Amino acid sequence: MRKTVLLILVSLLTGSLFAQDPGAAEKNAGNVAWKAKNYTEAFANFEKYLKAVNYADKAYIYNTAVAATKSKNYAAAEKYFEMAIKNNYKIGSSYLGKAQAEEDLKKEGEMVTTLEEGLKAVPGNAKLENMYGTYFLKKGVEAQKANNLTTAAENYTKITTLSNKDLKIKAYMALGSLYFNNGASILQKATSFANTDKEKYAAEKEKATSDFGKALGYVEQAKTLAPENPDVKELYAQIKAAMK
Repeated sequence: MRKTVLLILVSLLTGSLFAQDPGAAEKNAGNVAWKAKNYTEAFANFEKYLKAVNYADKAYIYNTAVAATKSKNYAAAEKYFEMAIKNNYKIGSSYLGKAQAEEDLKKEGEMVTTLEEGLKAVPGNAKLENMYGTYFLKKGVEAQKANNLTTAAENYTKITTLSNKDLKIKAYMALGSLYFNNGASILQKATSFANTDKEKYAAEKEKATSDFGKALGYVEQAKTLAPENPDVKELYAQIKAAMK
């Protein structure tokens, strides 16, 4: 009887010595792969670990998202960064990671929504603002080249709501240039009938003057932010001269 009890006790002790927490092997394997910069393997193991612990590890949800990004598995990156956001974990970086994944997936609408939600959650976050501002500067230029001035202005205006000084200056200057160039174009075209149709010329000149006024207002805002900026000074002087 004593021998039987002893065997059972030894068996229980041996089992406890070799027992591991759920997913521990996968987690360790993922960490080893991460250190070796084998991010595809790291992601696969981290994902297995998370399933084993029912996604209860906030830090490793984020790590899994990063591993997915580094292994160019952008759909998985989007998924796990969204989970990190819901867990309120590294919130700024999680929003940025999700937006970058959506950019790589060519999901522009979702990317913009993610950036806007991120900026509400962490106002003034430099990296989120930079991605948001850079995107709308690009879209504004594209619209301007396509001669869609209304859309260009809408895109540039979105940037003026940010706290980043450099981005705001670029946006105000873009808006100033947009309206100044449009006003100058209107006036140039009207010159051809300045002497033959004075009423029409006066109407076109009024449109140009209105655009010059809008341009001046935006450049004055840029001037407030960067009074010594030579580009701001030059555009300001050009607009003032055109309005005389």
